[in-house]
Amino acid sequence: MADQTFARYVNERRILTQLRLQGAMPRAELARRLALTPATITNLVDNLASDALVIEQHARRGDGARRDVGRPGVDIALNPQGGFFLGAEIGVGLVRFALLDLALGVVDSETQRLATTISPTAAVEAIATYVEGLERRRRVKGRLRSVGITVPGLVRSDGHVVHLPILGWKDVNLRALAEAALSVPVFVENNAHAAAFGEVYTQPGLSTDAIIYLKLGTGCGGAAIINGRLMRGASGTGSEFGHLRIRTAGPRCSCGQEGCLETFVNIAALQRAYRPGEGYDTDGLSALPTRVAEAAARGDRDADAVMNGLAGHLITGLTTLVNIFNPGTIVLGGPMRPVLASRLDAIAEAVGAAIVPGMARPQIRLSTLGELECAVGAATIAHHRAFDVSNIEIGS
Repeated sequence: MADQTFARYVNERRILTQLRLQGAMPRAELARRLALTPATITNLVDNLASDALVIEQHARRGDGARRDVGRPGVDIALNPQGGFFLGAEIGVGLVRFALLDLALGVVDSETQRLATTISPTAAVEAIATYVEGLERRRRVKGRLRSVGITVPGLVRSDGHVVHLPILGWKDVNLRALAEAALSVPVFVENNAHAAAFGEVYTQPGLSTDAIIYLKLGTGCGGAAIINGRLMRGASGTGSEFGHLRIRTAGPRCSCGQEGCLETFVNIAALQRAYRPGEGYDTDGLSALPTRVAEAAARGDRDADAVMNGLAGHLITGLTTLVNIFNPGTIVLGGPMRPVLASRLDAIAEAVGAAIVPGMARPQIRLSTLGELECAVGAATIAHHRAFDVSNIEIGS
């Protein structure tokens, strides 16, 4: 594109990113923060407003409020209705949806039960049907900008699912399949990568120098965010932290190896350790972490011992990750949250004592996004690709 047009494109994204990170502000403040002239800001903001991406609103002032030198009493803000971004999490027996507006508000969500071994085509059809429903209810008003999809498996940077053993998928061009059905840009990501990104993207105040994310549930997915960006590896399939070898032997993992962290800290491990003679259907397995945590809180020694054992394995894995990445924050998400909640302090203390002496201890906490973490994360990736200034490539 021509230099002048490209400069406008970059500066418009800078404005949108600034409003997302800092909230509404006057034009004069935008000009100061972005080192642009007031006339340039006015021109850019007017153009964004004509595209329904920003709006003017009455400035809300409180203690220590700034004094406007531009247009008194008027702030520029993201227009929530200016665009919508759908996140879809494909899991075992379900597809979970989260619809975000331009201001990152969750305006619609739903969980649909599907066949346990759903095919890629059936999963895409479920997403397409959900989008049709949104349009029918005028929930997105023709402004669905893009869709993010997550799966619990190896995904290349181009949206190609390399291996998804838990669903029996292999070598699936999921992005192409979905874009043909949805007619909007589609981004496909590993579920833990998406959840980690959503955690950071929805919390602008969170330091992003180095964050490690683990999603513990049916498996154990991982992600590293370094300087605000996902660490993907050469082809996008990196950060498989669940396959750290923490023992020389153990239960056979989905990757075909033994001794992987995943096999000691997931729901299957909880099932094996806590009253293994009981049978569990899909819903029973989903509820097991809460059941065990509640039993331990009532004084059940078996449940308490199981939780301690699982925490011990997790400490081994986290210690290795901290020694490698030196993260400031470790976020733990996924269905195992109820089991981890009462052990966070003990895990943090043990990891701090086991890492290389002199290395700073990371903060360890639970994900804030709950069961929507993967779907919201997928939607934030779609939002980020569409509007964040950091995605601009010089020469594009």
